[in-house]
Amino acid sequence: MAYYNRKGEILKREQMEYLSSGNCAFVCHNNEIIFKEYFSDTVTSCRLTAKLFDLLKDIDDKHFIKLFEIYSDMDASKLMQKKFIVDAYTAKYYSDDSINALYEPVDYTLDNFSELEKLFDTFTNNSIVADDVKRKNAILSYSGIIIIDPDTFYTVSLPKQDIAIANKKELLTLFRSICVSGIKKRKNKEEILKKIILDLANIKVDNKTDVTHEICKKLSCVKKPMDYLIK
Repeated sequence: MAYYNRKGEILKREQMEYLSSGNCAFVCHNNEIIFKEYFSDTVTSCRLTAKLFDLLKDIDDKHFIKLFEIYSDMDASKLMQKKFIVDAYTAKYYSDDSINALYEPVDYTLDNFSELEKLFDTFTNNSIVADDVKRKNAILSYSGIIIIDPDTFYTVSLPKQDIAIANKKELLTLFRSICVSGIKKRKNKEEILKKIILDLANIKVDNKTDVTHEICKKLSCVKKPMDYLIK
């Protein structure tokens, strides 16, 4: 199996080890890059297009995965004869410290989400709708939260205010997912889960909502998010 980029250059893979797999692809890595290969039956809506890849690659933000190159599984002589289908791509490898944000100082959440909100504004300004943004598709390290796996992001021809609402709701979805993932080993899990969904992450969103500010209002009197959930 040979992978070529749009210039007809073959991908020369250094020795990599398996990292993870999901419903649409598997990922291997070395200490610097990841190689993500879509399964052959992965539908188009779950693959990055070349156009969207180029848009996302140009976004230089420490909270968003650094994309390198896209590849297609085809003979180099056929690259110009059919539409370039993205079968794989390379990106920067990030080490995940598996931070549990619920037990970190509140500033960890607020500082990261303040910067993430600016990133999501960048998506909006480029008519990009973020999709499937959740704990599983993010790196939580001591240096910050990084969004990875933008495979189901998409572009739309809608008014910016509509895109802003969708992206702010997705940012809130990420916050909710991070909180929920942090209570797996709690004995009173169901009680805390209810408080996350009905209280902490229950924020009404419009195109002007400052999501981080709304989260801050709830967490302003505690040292750690978990303190809020168990008080």
